[in-house]
Amino acid sequence: MSKKTNIDAVKPVHATTQDRDTKIMNVICNTSILLMCMLTEAFSDFFTNMAAGMATAVSTGFGASEKNTKEMTQKIDEIKTELPKQMTEQLITMKTDITKQLQSKKDDIKTLIIDPKFDEGITIAEQYHFGLSPLTQDLDDLTLLKYIGLLTANDAQCVKMFQELMAWMNSIPQLKKS
Repeated sequence: MSKKTNIDAVKPVHATTQDRDTKIMNVICNTSILLMCMLTEAFSDFFTNMAAGMATAVSTGFGASEKNTKEMTQKIDEIKTELPKQMTEQLITMKTDITKQLQSKKDDIKTLIIDPKFDEGITIAEQYHFGLSPLTQDLDDLTLLKYIGLLTANDAQCVKMFQELMAWMNSIPQLKKS
């Protein structure tokens, strides 16, 4: 008589826990990166727009020629086109830094994420579909940039997901500072 086995019953318990832990860490890491990138982009936009306005006001106030005003505007436009390149570099740096921080506190984090509240982050991230890998995976730079693009374009579903993830991150237990 042959025995029927359930594949899930054969899996070691730690494999499921490890998968859960990895998903949680990825959601936290990816959401943090997106938040920092959005803040960086907002500040960049603010300052370049402010610089453009100030340059126009100053050049107009001092009677600068139309040619000089156009040159200043072109330089500011050049800065705006450089920002996406710098953003990609910052993205790589942020991801590396966050990953290192999470790895250095891995043991402390493992005891913290036992809390079922952390499962909500996985649920939120996996219920939205954008034709991209979910935030529960270790995302490459291009995918993160596509998420930033969706957020920047105010994609309703992506914004909603991001808001839910931010609320979730504010509700989860935090590591005590040592």
